[in-house]
Amino acid sequence: MDNQRKKWVNLSFGAIAALLGFVLFSLAFKLAGQFDLEAKIPQIDWMIRLGSLVIAMVTFIILLKNPKSSQFMDEVVLEVTRVTWPPEKDSARATIVVVIMVLIAGLVLGGMDVFLTWVMKTIL
Repeated sequence: MDNQRKKWVNLSFGAIAALLGFVLFSLAFKLAGQFDLEAKIPQIDWMIRLGSLVIAMVTFIILLKNPKSSQFMDEVVLEVTRVTWPPEKDSARATIVVVIMVLIAGLVLGGMDVFLTWVMKTIL
């Protein structure tokens, strides 16, 4: 694995660990609020923050040290480098077309909703 791919593999492991830490952090805060743990345990917010940070760091280290996950992510990065990406101009045009079509579809569906709501109100 060359140095450039290793950077991307480490970055992806960091993103996975950060996402897991954030999800656990959010879930733990919701559960603490649901069960009113703030009133029962005075430092619960710091415990949740530290716990989610520790779990994220442990996840990062496990992913980094696991040869199977490192090999898999290295192969993923290698395959992404082999992709023939479209030119920026084509991507911009395609994005504009998609945004316009979504706006048109939204207007059509919104208009149908308003019309059908009006029909249902006049019938009932």
